[in-house]
Amino acid sequence: MIIQTRKKIKRVAFFGDADLKPTDPTFRLAEETAKILAESGYIIVNGGGPGVMLAATLGAKLAGGKAEVVVINQEDEPGNYEGTDSKNMGSADVKYQTGDINSRTKKLVEIADAFVIFKGGTGTLAEVGMVWELAKFEYGHHEPLIFVGREWSEVIKTIEEKMNFEEKEKRVVVTVDKPEEVLRALEPAEN
Repeated sequence: MIIQTRKKIKRVAFFGDADLKPTDPTFRLAEETAKILAESGYIIVNGGGPGVMLAATLGAKLAGGKAEVVVINQEDEPGNYEGTDSKNMGSADVKYQTGDINSRTKKLVEIADAFVIFKGGTGTLAEVGMVWELAKFEYGHHEPLIFVGREWSEVIKTIEEKMNFEEKEKRVVVTVDKPEEVLRALEPAEN
């Protein structure tokens, strides 16, 4: 399924688990996805931390592409925050600084034109909730949500079946397994 939006997509934000190590299959999937997207000219955006965020920046750099990060000012970081990753920060082309976690998420949402979501925890779910609702309200010119990984198929199916979602809310998301499928999902709608 291709997500139909007329929005021009330039920046793609990556959301997902900050605790993943480079040997984890999801880390490698995120890295390869970012590489393929960067090869196609997309700018990769993430929260500047480890895990999926680092994988996104590394993938963009492998392709000679650009990566932008949005971070919380170091002196304002909450105690349980995953923090910034020095390798991610050092590789990024642009760094945005914010004062708290809500501002960080809002800035990511503001600058991104599409969202690629890998497995994660409550932070990932909070980000998903925000961008899914915005996509509904901007339907047709929305930022697509692309869930990557087999685990998402069942989760999204259950959400759509058990919750009171409108049809257009269901049409702003797609679940895929491979990086090439992410790239196809970002193709513009035919006018």
